[in-house]
Amino acid sequence: LKEVFKERSNILRQLSKTSKELEGIKVNLQSLKNDEASAKNDVQKLLELGQKQREEMKSLQEAFQKQLNEAAEKAEKQQATINFLKTEMERKSKMIRDLQNENKSLKNKLLSGNKLCGIHAEESKKIQAQLKELRYGKKDLIFKAQQLTDLEQKLAVAKDELEKAALDKESQLKALKETVQLCLSSVLHNQPPAKTLIPSKPTEKLTSPVTKGSKVPFQVTSTKAVGNIPIMQDGRGSLGESMRKKHDEKCFDSVDSSI
Repeated sequence: LKEVFKERSNILRQLSKTSKELEGIKVNLQSLKNDEASAKNDVQKLLELGQKQREEMKSLQEAFQKQLNEAAEKAEKQQATINFLKTEMERKSKMIRDLQNENKSLKNKLLSGNKLCGIHAEESKKIQAQLKELRYGKKDLIFKAQQLTDLEQKLAVAKDELEKAALDKESQLKALKETVQLCLSSVLHNQPPAKTLIPSKPTEKLTSPVTKGSKVPFQVTSTKAVGNIPIMQDGRGSLGESMRKKHDEKCFDSVDSSI
């Protein structure tokens, strides 16, 4: 019986140990089940996270591709802009070269124009000097016309004196010669320089005082005096008119030689 009790007690001890071990196994299984559930939850979370990451990667890839396309378009536009700017630069460079060439030609034309202006200025100075000489010549001619008028008056006075004195032919011829020599010497003494240019209009004005309207009638009583003096009365005018014509011819000859 003792052995039976011992075996029974041993078996009970073993059963208690086994029950304890079973309890531990149950606890372990429960913990394992709990761990498995948590692992499944973790896996599910990881799967969801991976799905989200894949979606985010896809969206990022699409955005990156879009950015690449936009960058490519911008690069094409920039290349087109660069090409356009190159063509514009070439065109503007050509325009600048053309403008420089035109500027050079204009400078040359300006220099030639300045030279021509200088030449014209010199010619203008010469013309002004000639105009001054003409004005001086005009004054001289007016002065000589006044002298001619005075000489005509002197001739008229001399003629009156000759008529009143009733001189003979020799004294009359001598007086006439002296008077003519006096007229010619006074005219030649006041002759203007040969380089003076005298226009035609002042000459006409100066010759106007000695026209036919200012005749000085003078009668010569001797036929011998008429034959010796060619400038005496010829049936169409008087002695004063003949002398004026002779003086006018000399004045015109001097004017022609000056011109």
